[in-house]
Amino acid sequence: NFASNYNMKRLVLFLHVISCQKTNNMKKFIFSLLLIIVLFNVQAQKNDTLSKDTLKNVNLTQVEVRAIAPLITVKIDKILLNVESMANADGLNALELLRQAPGITIDGLENVKISGKNGIQVLLDGRLQNLSSQQLTSLLKGTNASNIKTIEIITNPSAKYDAAGNAGIISIIFKKSELSGSNGSLSIGYQQMKNYRQNSAFNYTLKQRKFNLFATGNFDNSLQRTEVQSRRILTDKFFEQNGIEQQGYSNPGIRITTTYELSKKHKIGANFNFQRIWDDFPSTANTRITGTATNDILTTSTLANLTENNFSYNLNYQYSTERIKFNIEADQLDYNSKLSNEVVNIFKDNLSRTDFENQTATKIALSTLKTDLTLKIGETNFETGMKYSLSKTDNLLNASLQSILQFNTFEYNEKIYAAYGSLNRSVGNWSFQIGLRAEHTQMAGESVNELMQRKNQPDTSYLNLFPTAFLRYKINEKHSIGFSYSRRLNRPSFQDQNPYLYRTDFYYASKGNPLLLPQFTQTFELNYVLNGQTQFKLNFNQTNALIEFISTQVKDQTLVLPVNAGNRSFINLNISTPFKIGKFWDIYGVVEPYYQFYKADLSKYNGLTKIDNGGFGFNGYISNTFSLTKTLKGSLSSWYNYASRSSIYSTKPIYSIDGAVKKQFLDNKLTINLAMRDILNSQRWQQNIELGEINQSSLRKWESRGLYLSLNYSFGNGKLKGNREKEKTEEQQRIKKRN
Repeated sequence: NFASNYNMKRLVLFLHVISCQKTNNMKKFIFSLLLIIVLFNVQAQKNDTLSKDTLKNVNLTQVEVRAIAPLITVKIDKILLNVESMANADGLNALELLRQAPGITIDGLENVKISGKNGIQVLLDGRLQNLSSQQLTSLLKGTNASNIKTIEIITNPSAKYDAAGNAGIISIIFKKSELSGSNGSLSIGYQQMKNYRQNSAFNYTLKQRKFNLFATGNFDNSLQRTEVQSRRILTDKFFEQNGIEQQGYSNPGIRITTTYELSKKHKIGANFNFQRIWDDFPSTANTRITGTATNDILTTSTLANLTENNFSYNLNYQYSTERIKFNIEADQLDYNSKLSNEVVNIFKDNLSRTDFENQTATKIALSTLKTDLTLKIGETNFETGMKYSLSKTDNLLNASLQSILQFNTFEYNEKIYAAYGSLNRSVGNWSFQIGLRAEHTQMAGESVNELMQRKNQPDTSYLNLFPTAFLRYKINEKHSIGFSYSRRLNRPSFQDQNPYLYRTDFYYASKGNPLLLPQFTQTFELNYVLNGQTQFKLNFNQTNALIEFISTQVKDQTLVLPVNAGNRSFINLNISTPFKIGKFWDIYGVVEPYYQFYKADLSKYNGLTKIDNGGFGFNGYISNTFSLTKTLKGSLSSWYNYASRSSIYSTKPIYSIDGAVKKQFLDNKLTINLAMRDILNSQRWQQNIELGEINQSSLRKWESRGLYLSLNYSFGNGKLKGNREKEKTEEQQRIKKRN
């Protein structure tokens, strides 16, 4: 019965769609969705008829101003990806969203890189996530794009940022309504591949005169299948492996931010974040082993379960006038994870069986206290601040190989004392900024095995200085040119320094390196900007004591470990620009050719030799957005990473083409999105090693092509504020990260 209460019908159908989505009933989900579309169109036609036949006096009680942000905004020190302007963002997580960000690549092992470089910082609402690269990947996969407003890519940070992260910073800013009152949105989505993916998210804003509350949350779950192939060639043996990895994944998460204005100058605030991640990794693989005296098949079955919990808390105080801004913050982060991994190896020839079992538990506690002060003296701005961070990490590993028990604990403590000063000023068409950051690090690490043998880290204390410089000349209103310089470092993660041997199958193991040293990078950049949108950047950086994972060969065994792999030089040209075709077609494109060169002596590692080589690479991205009507948009986008090489690895090209259609109803309160991911099913990652005695290749093909359908509903009774609340002009400092 559609003849009476339309609003009640809408609510009932919307709740019914949610229930269908939770029970994986795709037919009912699509049918109910079509009913909603019909119902909204019926009501819209009725409203149009009334508006034509009836003359009314309408008193406007509120005015809402809508501004459409460009997909990409280029600023002097960063690039902004406006997620709200992306027609195909619905249903993605933050990791998948980064694949479409200019200058960012993600390899087959889900390592995030900027301009081909690893070692990044990830900020969530201005706060650094102090986790390893694998833990950061899990966190990004658990962050729903529906709650993200913008992603900022900062390739050359200033002195006020922590010195860690040689590749730069990725800053994720969550949605916060600018309207007073109560506002928010709900979203649900379903993607069908060979398996499935479900996602749901909400964000809520409550703005009163002095009190503000922002909350976002999500719950995602999926089943992912990955096909794995690898081969390894020795002088007398050939190994060829084919396997299937299954990943069951689910996570709930919530973020809450509150602020209270004590007066016009004084404000206090608090933040809370919780994220739980659960992964299930069953896998099977068959390895054919052939050679002069060998012809056998090894079957490997693995069952792994991973649980991660991430809590973080923040208290802050702000004092602000026209010329003085002061901020003090206290942060606490508590992270814990448990991994259970069981491996069974059976040889077909003699039916011999070997069992491995690994049980690991990790705890990280990080406390941070920092202050920042900004003074405006005439036309000069001066910034200074101090920071203290204390990190404690405990890693426990119990393992068994048949009847042999192994045990390892690794404790890592780190203290960092930091201070910085920065000065910026504009004189005529010139503007400049110079800064210096000092960081004193004290660290202690100890590993103990089942025999109570102890290994300690070397070099427990060091001081480093990190200068930065920015210079810009404004040619006219449309043209400007700039230069920047910075020095940064990457500290090795505690996992990479743990010397324990972690075996994943009969022929493959990994191990940490307690002798790892930090790597340092110097970056020079020359850029030209036209109309604030088109940008040309020429970047050169050099890294010393480069940290990379290498594969070594001991007889028929492969051992992977991190080392300081010499020096790397990297030069790239980045060109990015938007352009418009007609009134309805917007295009944004990025091209980034680069060349990198490596020089290192790896001959002290089994099977390797010296390297003195380089290679070209290329990254590209293009996005087409079609504004078909005021409420209907379409998009077609593609990213491409050309074949590249690192110290000992070479990688094949990888690309993807995605399309989406987005329709809005009810004065843009309801959005329905239909998308096709990886239309050509082209996302596959292949990597090769041919160096010294090492001849290996691997290929991974994950489920990437799928049809996605989502609903997003916005609600609220907010009004446009007369005096818009001032936003903080300073990005908040972050918790110290070790990579």
